[in-house]
Amino acid sequence: MADDREVARAGLASAFAPPVPVVHVSDGRAPAPAAGGQASFRPLSSSVDVGFFAWEIATGEVICDPVTYRMHGMAEQQVGTMDAFLARVPEEDLAQVRAEMARMTAACGDYQLEYRVRGADGSLRSMQARGRVAPGADGQPARMMGLVIDTTAERARRDAEDRHLRELADRARRTRDFTVALTSAVTVDAVIRAARDNLHVCGADSFVVVAQADGRLTPVASHGFGEKCLELLTSLESPGSSPVSAAIHWRVPVYVESPEALAADYPRLAEAASHCPQRAWVALPAFDSAGNVGACMFGFPARHAFPVEERALLYTLSGLLAQSLERARMLEAYRAIARELQDGMLPRQMANAAGLSVATRYRAATSGIEIGGDFYDAVQLSGSQVALVIGDVQGHNLIAASLMGRLRTAVHAYAREGHGAAEVMARANRWLATLEADPDRSLFATCCIASVDPAAGRIAVCRAGHPPPVLIEPGRQPRAIRCEAGLPLGVDAGASYRATDVRVPPGSVLALVTDGLLEAEAGDEHNLGHLLQVLGQGPADDLEALAATVLSQTPRPARHSDDVALLLARIGPPAGGAAASTAKG
Repeated sequence: MADDREVARAGLASAFAPPVPVVHVSDGRAPAPAAGGQASFRPLSSSVDVGFFAWEIATGEVICDPVTYRMHGMAEQQVGTMDAFLARVPEEDLAQVRAEMARMTAACGDYQLEYRVRGADGSLRSMQARGRVAPGADGQPARMMGLVIDTTAERARRDAEDRHLRELADRARRTRDFTVALTSAVTVDAVIRAARDNLHVCGADSFVVVAQADGRLTPVASHGFGEKCLELLTSLESPGSSPVSAAIHWRVPVYVESPEALAADYPRLAEAASHCPQRAWVALPAFDSAGNVGACMFGFPARHAFPVEERALLYTLSGLLAQSLERARMLEAYRAIARELQDGMLPRQMANAAGLSVATRYRAATSGIEIGGDFYDAVQLSGSQVALVIGDVQGHNLIAASLMGRLRTAVHAYAREGHGAAEVMARANRWLATLEADPDRSLFATCCIASVDPAAGRIAVCRAGHPPPVLIEPGRQPRAIRCEAGLPLGVDAGASYRATDVRVPPGSVLALVTDGLLEAEAGDEHNLGHLLQVLGQGPADDLEALAATVLSQTPRPARHSDDVALLLARIGPPAGGAAASTAKG
């Protein structure tokens, strides 16, 4: 047996012919050549973690060099055993290592195995064994020979690289989410919420954006800063009065890593630094679409070093935030103008008549800055009669809004001339059809006219492609009034219209709506049914409360983009005199 061990010791190196490479580790002295010019095996790996071994599978004996023992946290021995080496493997890894060894020793050939062991100091080390399983005299696997490399440092490097790549991927994902959130925000409040919810992307917990407003630089949005700290940190008295003023004046980022650094660079802010919850700050120049320079400042809850790659991220996020706020501010200004223009085209005061109470609502589209074509009106006719009108011009732009105003005026004028509902509709249709000769640019409109005679308890209803009115009679469920739909206005100049007379008991409520209130994912017919249900359960004795209920409880699509007009009228002797009211929401 002793002779066999010596043979194993002497033959370890020569056993590793290609394809398994032999690793030679030198201590600075050239090894003496063996006879025949072949280099003999010499265990020169004492200064690095590469060792050699041979394992007799049948007996379990392991012959190896001192480095292999040391790498496994074992004292050097004349002969070791595989059980002794396996004892160094962590318990949680042992079953898998044994299974891999059983698989490798089931047949002769090359192998490679990665595993962990406990070092002499108790630390976990990563190892890689590579070599060959050689056959015995009977051709069956008898001996495993190979080299062992301590891959702990390499594994740590790879793990660090993997962590870095995961961090980069996670940062890219969070930056994408931040970008998407800002892009979808269309109001200043929505931008502030999106920024607040995504500040963790860069480790910040607060921000402020300084931009042009009313001809001067001022904070236009902020989160997380106290009023006093915000005032001092954004002071623009001089280029060196604050990080924000320095960033704007010199157009360079200003990084402040600690309260001490803030006090040193801006002595007048020393007291503020001691009271602000933020412990680090960065102010970055931000430019608007007109080229004006402002700034975006982020605050951090702890001292911050601002590594290079993070600085690039901060610069990107500051630009996104500043641009999103500028866009939201512009949209809000445009929406205010559009709302003012729209309100100016609707009647400021509804017609009053004995025995008629009216409540109206108008709600602009939930997104965008387009001006809609919805309108309503109440026209005083002869005697006690009133023409209730509601309509919707195709499109959402200035042309549609302008046409809406002109159409409402035309209908109003025709009704005041004393024409009946059907004749008013026919004249409005001819006017609109001949208004624009170019068919590619012409617009159409839908309309519904209800001529109400409260004293007689009669309604004459005429439609031009518009949703039918709904009648709520006392003690009965709401119902849509059945009447001929007619073509939309402006489609065919020769189209004729027919009015339907309906008798109504005192106290009945008539509801006229535009299709913006009837839009639904399942179709208009489904939502009209829901509207009838809401009207039936609502407070019919209070028109204002009923109008509010209809707008709040009638579902609308998530991506709704149409305006809503609603007109409610109670027909019959009023309780305490005639009443009319208008509200927009």
